[in-house]
Amino acid sequence: MRILVTGGAGFIGSHLVDALSADKGNEIVIFDNFYRGKIKNIDHHLKNKNIMLVKGDIRDPKDLKKAGKIDFIYHLAAQSNVAGSFFKPDYAFSTNVVGTLNVLKFASGQKVRRFVFSSSREVYGNPRYLPVDDAHPLNPINLYGLTKLSGETLCKAFSENKKLKLTILRIANVYGPRDKDRVIPIFIENAKRKKDLILYGGSQVLDFIWIGDVIDAMLRISNEDKFLGETINIGTGTGTSIEDLAKIIIKLANSKSKIARKEPRGFDVESFIAKSGKIKLRAIKLADGLKKTIDWF
Repeated sequence: MRILVTGGAGFIGSHLVDALSADKGNEIVIFDNFYRGKIKNIDHHLKNKNIMLVKGDIRDPKDLKKAGKIDFIYHLAAQSNVAGSFFKPDYAFSTNVVGTLNVLKFASGQKVRRFVFSSSREVYGNPRYLPVDDAHPLNPINLYGLTKLSGETLCKAFSENKKLKLTILRIANVYGPRDKDRVIPIFIENAKRKKDLILYGGSQVLDFIWIGDVIDAMLRISNEDKFLGETINIGTGTGTSIEDLAKIIIKLANSKSKIARKEPRGFDVESFIAKSGKIKLRAIKLADGLKKTIDWF
């Protein structure tokens, strides 16, 4: 198949490209505007004759046409962190909502066989109960979550009205090599430099999942017809407080950093633990994944 990965030079996208490229029968189009993606995440693929790089922006339909004929789309391109969406709301909205609409229109015109949309646990907001299943009410408390919910709504409209075969993935807090600007890479960088690890409140409990486990789930879901039309949580089912996370990273990094506290930020969800009832996920232990991530950094 000819596969389009939007955001293919980003954190999750580049790991997905790594996995997809293992099948020599695939042709892969990496599509990225390099706002958050990095060329070094994919430079080991650029001499592969089965992989094509398109530098473009999903906000521009003309750029998407450069991808050519496509059979399968993984749509990961987004302003993909909460703080970034808070500080740059125009970019977040235009990319996550208008950009997603453009990709869906492109997919519909191409009559793709399958469309996988990368959403977020942020669509739930502060949960009414834990663990959170995919039937939990949706009430995002920040712009990022709102834009992802808007993207989901657009996906469902195209599924119903345009008969687009798609699956929505609500992904918990992913971590691993190549990530940046989120809590784990920020904590690791500060631990390396013996700087304070800052907790905004610190009592938040979140579900952290290793990048390799996310990619494994994405591939399994996209290869089975039983997941067509489904919305699926991707998480470990285990919660870790931000304070405990900081302590683990300080210990694993053999750092002399201290923990500092600031007032909670209004856009941070208080807790999230996923219930992934539709798929049995492989999940490595957090400490093992953090050790791998620290080694990479």
